[in-house]
Amino acid sequence: MYLNYFGLQTEPFSIAPDPTFLYMSERHQEALAHLSYGLQGSGGFILLTGEVGTGKTTVSRALLDQLSEETRTAFILNPMLNETELLATLCDEFGIRYAKRNITNKRLTDKLSEFLLAANAEGQQCVVLIDEAQHLRPQVLEQLRLLTNLETNQNKLLRVILIGQPELQDLLRRRELRQLAQRITARYHLLPLQASDTERYINYRLQVAGAQRALFDSNAIKKVHELSGGIPRRLNLLCDRALLAAYNDQVQTVTKAQIKTAARELGEHEQTQRRSSSPLAIAAGILVALCLGVALAAWQLVPASDAALPAAGSSNVQAQQPTSAGAQQGIRQLLQAWQLPQPPSNQPICEWVTDYQLGCAQARLRFDRIVALNLPALLQLADGSWQFIENAQMSPAETWTGEFLALWPLPPGYQLDDPNTYQNWLAKQLQRYRQSDADDLTRLAQTLQQEHGLPITAQLDAVTLAWLTSHHTTLGPRLEGGR
Repeated sequence: MYLNYFGLQTEPFSIAPDPTFLYMSERHQEALAHLSYGLQGSGGFILLTGEVGTGKTTVSRALLDQLSEETRTAFILNPMLNETELLATLCDEFGIRYAKRNITNKRLTDKLSEFLLAANAEGQQCVVLIDEAQHLRPQVLEQLRLLTNLETNQNKLLRVILIGQPELQDLLRRRELRQLAQRITARYHLLPLQASDTERYINYRLQVAGAQRALFDSNAIKKVHELSGGIPRRLNLLCDRALLAAYNDQVQTVTKAQIKTAARELGEHEQTQRRSSSPLAIAAGILVALCLGVALAAWQLVPASDAALPAAGSSNVQAQQPTSAGAQQGIRQLLQAWQLPQPPSNQPICEWVTDYQLGCAQARLRFDRIVALNLPALLQLADGSWQFIENAQMSPAETWTGEFLALWPLPPGYQLDDPNTYQNWLAKQLQRYRQSDADDLTRLAQTLQQEHGLPITAQLDAVTLAWLTSHHTTLGPRLEGGR
């Protein structure tokens, strides 16, 4: 209805998975890198999780497109199968012929084994991709694990990519699946789009559809990001309805008013949603625990070019999950901000969140320094409860003890076997403050602090690292009202 009015050739915000409109945000690209890394390793299982509509199918399609011609793939879209149906479906997907009468698990397994061995002899790799894998039965997952037992001295003959909602993580924690969980060599939890990616996403799809100008003003984009939480499917629904509202209002540009109209028609809530894409992210928190739990004094005596940068695993300060009723309410609010499910009761939250590419820190810090991190956080109160804060306008309760707990997105490559990705990233950020080859890290830190009005400590302390990461990374959006 609105195509001619806006000069469009096709619907820009259809929810159909049209590859013409494929937009790979930084998070989608990072998820793709993790999956590709998993296929290059020696393990049997690769895991991709994310909330409904975050773009898991987009990532899987991009992965299939970049696989080599030597890769044989089986794509299972309906996971509601028993063991026999799974084996038969794999045979069908790989083009393996078998007798349809009197089939048994053994006969099907034998056929698959022969096929996998022959494919390996020809230099081919076999990959199974299962969508909506949270619906798989434990017995079926165990059957998949048994199939991955086939291996040479160097490689598995079958790789399995499991794609599903966060509940899949919970399923794989079941005791009877612990052997399978240990075989997951790469995993990634796909978070919603950042605010900057939302704008690029909208404009990209409009351009592909034939738009010759911007059709959404900046306030409209901010509002649609807030209401959608950065989830692409919700973005498409809201933007499509907003264009229709603009057509009905006979205006040439979508404004905040049309976004609100679209939200009412779609039943979206008007209040700011506590989703990961809004309060999360600045990467200011990525390294904050380095100064809380890692000794940096050794850095100050060596040239930056030769400095031993912190290992990836050193930035996660382990904090025990609060257990009181008041604390649990705060934990629920904090996890809702990241769109995460509730953690198991017997596992510390700071250990559990690493499955979702998040780090964790619990420490004492001034409130203005916590605000500068631009992260949703919990403040511990004197009675043992925890106050949840998610924007710079909130104030701590009078009984705040000074203790806080916050989560942050880990830098790209953090959980891969190669820690140099993270170390090189940090070195690159500090490099811009080098004035001579003789500058050590003490000098670099002092230069940075002087240039940007930070407390002069000549150390890579919490405030300095927070500023550095929040101003020189795009790992996530910042809090509304934050810097």
